[in-house]
Amino acid sequence: MEQGRKDIEQPVALGGVFLLKAGKARIHVMPGFSKCPLNTDEDVYNWLTFHEMSAPLTNVSVMVSKDPGLDLRLEHSHCFSEHGEGGHYHYDVTPDIVRYEGYFNVAEFIFRIDPPEVTHLVGRD
Repeated sequence: MEQGRKDIEQPVALGGVFLLKAGKARIHVMPGFSKCPLNTDEDVYNWLTFHEMSAPLTNVSVMVSKDPGLDLRLEHSHCFSEHGEGGHYHYDVTPDIVRYEGYFNVAEFIFRIDPPEVTHLVGRD
């Protein structure tokens, strides 16, 4: 292996906060534990409730360039607000007026606390 190529194969992770300052976003909220098994992406999609929520929304977010074998999602963001809206952030729905402000840093280490004994790819968007 060439000198320096090792770094390219290492995952890069960012963590931080971004604020949806203006506009609206598509957010999902889990309505409570499902009474039946969620075995497919369609099952998960039909169980979740989706909403358009308004700024300002404060989002806590992580992004990883690749999973280093820890069963991580490559990106994940949850938001909250002082006006009672929040959930899992998907994307903005008002591209002409949306405004963001973000603060992220590169992670020095990646930790996985309580990894699942059995894993799957259901419900990962």
